[in-house]
Amino acid sequence: MKTQSFHIITLGCQMNYTDSARIKAILLNCWFSYSEKEENADIIIFDTCSVRQKAEDKITGKMQDIPTDKKIRITGCMIQHVMKGEKKWNFLWTLQNIDDIPLNESFNPLFHNLKKTYPNLELFFRIDDVWFLPLILQKIGYKNLNFDSEMINEYEKIIPHENPSMNQHSSSAYVPLSAGCNQFCAYCIVPFARWLERNFSVEQVVKEARFHLQNWAKEITLLWQIVNKHPNFVQIVQEILKLDGLEWLRYTSPYPTFYSPELLVLHETEPKLCPHIHIPFQSGSSSILKKMFRWYSADEAYLFIDKIRGLKCDISITTDMIIGFPGETDEDFAESIKLVKYWRFDMIYMWIYSTRPGTFAAKQYPDDIPYSVKHARRKQMNELLKQISLSNNQSEIWKEKKMLINEITPDWKIIGYTDNMKQIIAECSTPNDLWSIIPVLITWASEFKLQGEIII
Repeated sequence: MKTQSFHIITLGCQMNYTDSARIKAILLNCWFSYSEKEENADIIIFDTCSVRQKAEDKITGKMQDIPTDKKIRITGCMIQHVMKGEKKWNFLWTLQNIDDIPLNESFNPLFHNLKKTYPNLELFFRIDDVWFLPLILQKIGYKNLNFDSEMINEYEKIIPHENPSMNQHSSSAYVPLSAGCNQFCAYCIVPFARWLERNFSVEQVVKEARFHLQNWAKEITLLWQIVNKHPNFVQIVQEILKLDGLEWLRYTSPYPTFYSPELLVLHETEPKLCPHIHIPFQSGSSSILKKMFRWYSADEAYLFIDKIRGLKCDISITTDMIIGFPGETDEDFAESIKLVKYWRFDMIYMWIYSTRPGTFAAKQYPDDIPYSVKHARRKQMNELLKQISLSNNQSEIWKEKKMLINEITPDWKIIGYTDNMKQIIAECSTPNDLWSIIPVLITWASEFKLQGEIII
C-alpha cells in the first residue's frame, strides 16, 4: 500500500509554527511521508489563525485551489473558537481516552458547512488533541497505522525533530513554554481558541531547547502569549543561557507588568540574550487600554520605557498597535502617536481593528470607527514610523553587529537579521554558510533595513 504524503500550510503566529512542527513529527511517526510541495501531497493540512477575519478568509480562499482528489484536514484557532457544547471546554487536558474526543460536525458546525462545498474535507482536529492524532486517524478509518506509543503524550513532550521556525531555516528554533491564555483582552480570540493557560515545566522547556541546540539550532526563541508571565520565566532564561551551542536567545511576546528586575538585569549582563524586545502595547491611551482590558495605563507604559532606557545596553523595541478600536477618539489616537514619538519604536505592526466573534468587544462595543478614519490613522502612524525607523537605523552606521544569514542571492548578497532584529543585506565575495552567524560592519541605512560589510 502506497504511503500517503502530507503537506502543511501554516498561517498565523510563531505558536502555529511550533504546532505544525509537532503535527509533522506525529505523522512521520505514523509512517506518513512529508511533501515539501503542496502539489505532490495526498493530504493538505491547514494550521489556521483566527486573530483577524482576513486570516480565516485566506483559508477558505486557499481551499478553493485544492484539487478534489486531495484530502483536507484543518486545525488551529480558526476551528477551535467556533465549537459548540460542553466538549468545547475540554481544554483543561482532562481527556482520558479517544472516546472523549469530539470530532468534526459532532462538535463543530463549521465542519458541516464547509463539507457541503468541499467534499474532500476529511477532518477537523484541535491542536490540544495533536498527541491523540494517531488514534483519531484510526477512529476515522485509517487502519494498520504503525506508530510509537510514546508519541501519544502531552503536547509539550512532543519534541519536533525538524525545524519549528517561521523563517524555515535550520539555525532558529521556537520553543513554547506555555499554552493558552487567561488574560481575556477584550479584542482577543486566543483564550477562546486555545483556552486557559497551562505552564510547561522548566525541565521540559530546557529539554526541548537542548535537543534543538545539540542537533542544529544556534538561536532559541521562547514563545507564549504572555511569555514573561510564566512563574519560572527567569529561571528558564537562565538555564537556557547555560546550554552548549546557544548563540542567541530571544523571547516573545512579553507584557510590561510582568517584567521583573531580575529579567532586566539579565539584559545587561548576558550577551547571548538578544538586545531586542517585542512588546505589544496596542494603544497609548489609558482609556482605550482600560476598554481593552490590558491592565496597565499609559503612565505605566512610559515608566516601563524609562526602565528599558535606563539599562546599560541598547535595546531595540518593536510593538503592536490596534488602530480604530471601538470608541477611539482623535484624542485617544493622538495619545498613541505621543507614545510612538516617545519610545521611537524600530517597528510597529499595525492592525486595523476588526471584530472577532465571541470576544467581549464583539458583544459590548459597537465597531463605530469608519474604515476611512481607521485607514487615515494607520497611514499617519506609518509615516511617523518611517521617519523614526530611518533615524534609528542611521544611528547604527559604523557599528559592528552580528547577523544570522537567511539567504544568499545568486549575485552574492547575503540577507538576514541582526541580534537586535533588524533586516540587513551585506556584500559577500567569498562563500558563506547559510544559517551561520557572522560579524558585519553597518555602512548604510534606510527605512526598516540596514546594509553592511562582512568583517573578515
